[in-house]
Amino acid sequence: MNPDKLPIETIKSRLLIPEVWRRLELPGEPGKCCASPFRPDKKPSFSVFQDGQRFRDHASGASGSVLDFIQLALKLPLDAALQWAREQCGGVSVVPTVRSASRGVEAGQKATPGPVRAKPCPPLRQGSAAELQALAALRGIPVITLAEAQSAGLLAFAEVWGRAAWLVCDPGGRIAEGRRLDGLPWEAYGSMPARKCHAWGGQKNWPVNLEQAARCPKLAMVEGGPDALAALEFVRREGVVDTVGVVAMLGAANTRLDAEALPFFRGKQVRLFPHVDAAGRTAAREWGRVLVEAGAARVDAFDLSGLECRDGRPGKDVCDLLNIAPECRGRSPKFQGRIMP
Repeated sequence: MNPDKLPIETIKSRLLIPEVWRRLELPGEPGKCCASPFRPDKKPSFSVFQDGQRFRDHASGASGSVLDFIQLALKLPLDAALQWAREQCGGVSVVPTVRSASRGVEAGQKATPGPVRAKPCPPLRQGSAAELQALAALRGIPVITLAEAQSAGLLAFAEVWGRAAWLVCDPGGRIAEGRRLDGLPWEAYGSMPARKCHAWGGQKNWPVNLEQAARCPKLAMVEGGPDALAALEFVRREGVVDTVGVVAMLGAANTRLDAEALPFFRGKQVRLFPHVDAAGRTAAREWGRVLVEAGAARVDAFDLSGLECRDGRPGKDVCDLLNIAPECRGRSPKFQGRIMP
């Protein structure tokens, strides 16, 4: 169904308050007894109930459906809140994140919450030749590498809030991260500030592309979606497609790896490519520690410090390494040879 034509009752059943809470990145966690996301609330006086379809603020008296919640969160009139909700639904059913305490729980047991799921991914599609060319120009990654990433399910395109977007996706559907194809940041909306990317799917701690990459004896582990595509280009250039797989953590803040991902690293040689900043270095240390404990045969890191781009700015990631200044390469032996493990 076209999301623009979704009736109000369908929206209320599909778009749940916990989903809206998390995608707006409101403070705290929704629950039957929680702190209000709208004001300081030292003594929790807020409730989300009826399988995530209703809320009540016991201090202010405010209550209602997901549409009322959106109006409060974004300070919108009803018609604008309804339009925002329709855009979020995208015609896709949303899985409840709050489980009824009376469902599937025996007497004397406490209800346990279901898995936390973030906003559903927008409908994905193959990029046109023009879109692949545009992304190649934007990121400096050859079309041939982008086409291969698309065929592998690692790259997709979508229409997001009226904008053409490119997304780095886990082929298993766990997580996707999207940026605007015009290179501009996503606009601020309500309480959400402007940002360079949005994420869909709930498994941020899963290394993107891990199941496919783990078919290789060696892994290149990068930080962020753009670096995943750039690393694929280096794998192609260096002729190591059959021996090196690329995985990506979508952000240095995700220092905890999913426990179910760890066995894929056992016996592998892993090279980390952290960003040249404090967050990147901290993440690399934590990832390295966890991978060694998980049984990786070897873990090391490629040092990108000292990288300079052709336009004179300092580089910090694998994408920037594709655009390295010739003078920088000439004086830095580490950038002259193979970078993949």
